[in-house]
Amino acid sequence: MKKTLLLLSITTVILASCATMAKKVSMLEVTKAEKAVRAAAEKVVEAIPDANTYYTVMKGDSLWKISKKVCGRGSGWERIYELNNFDDNTVLTEGMKLRTTNVCARRVKSKSNTATAEAVKKIFSYRVEENKAFGVGEKLTFSVKYFNVTAGIATLEVKDIEKYNDRQVYHIEANARTAPFFESFYRVKDVISTYMDVMGLYSWKYYKKLEEGGYRNSTTMDFNHEQGYAVKPNGDKCDITPFVQDVLSEFYYFRSVFKGQDEVRIDVASDECKEYQIVVKKLRYETVSTDAGDFDCVVVQPFLKYEGIFRQKGDVWIWLTNDKNLIPVMIKSQIAIGTIDVILQEANVVKAE
Repeated sequence: MKKTLLLLSITTVILASCATMAKKVSMLEVTKAEKAVRAAAEKVVEAIPDANTYYTVMKGDSLWKISKKVCGRGSGWERIYELNNFDDNTVLTEGMKLRTTNVCARRVKSKSNTATAEAVKKIFSYRVEENKAFGVGEKLTFSVKYFNVTAGIATLEVKDIEKYNDRQVYHIEANARTAPFFESFYRVKDVISTYMDVMGLYSWKYYKKLEEGGYRNSTTMDFNHEQGYAVKPNGDKCDITPFVQDVLSEFYYFRSVFKGQDEVRIDVASDECKEYQIVVKKLRYETVSTDAGDFDCVVVQPFLKYEGIFRQKGDVWIWLTNDKNLIPVMIKSQIAIGTIDVILQEANVVKAE
């Protein structure tokens, strides 16, 4: 039971999507405050053509050619290689989305004429990403079934827009708990929160509090993207890639950037000071029936580049609404004995603009 519900709290913060809105799915309007933030982000993108720090690979592209297109010169290819955690076996495929943050930064000479006085001018600009998939007020409620028995309940909620480090952030919370019938046998009450930049869709703060039987664990991570580290309550610092996601914000980031491409790569930092890249692959389109209604879906599957939360071979399948909201309606996860099914029960969804 512990493994089942722990996997639920992880699975429900990882990814999913499907279309036709049913009776148990209510549509909300974007709040005025959030509209203002989105409008400001759009103005930044218009004012700074390269504010969108991602490039979609085209047929015949190489890293040199991409650097040439983005910067007007090919010498930025090494930075693209590093940013995207490539290795010698990586193959560029059409539709792949590559990070290109700060790849065009140049070396500049100081006022001194000596060669030794030449320095690298570090130029840091915060990422801007368009989001039309979710908004404040969205709340998704799921049942967690094991052998077709409801063992737990989980919710994902975009609670509000708050201030953090002088930035506006989404406060997003995931809750998982045992179903009432099972509480006397084994009680689970897990809470995970992320504070996600509204304009750039990356994590500023991650918090978790786990209560599973007699087990207790809580931690916080604060992210410093400009300096390239995250700090934990005990003062430990973890190296991070700028604009990294935590295990909850990655779900919302994926919903915003997925546009039907074959795969999406996401940099994720765990609270164990480990960073990895998740690759989410599109598998097929499919219609499914759930407790919340019938949905036309796109089915995706996440893979990790190292042995971590999920085995590298991939053992999670996610059904997302095939529309701009990309609402998760069903998640199936294979475990040692049987399958865990996470099924949407009801949803308040912010209308995609």
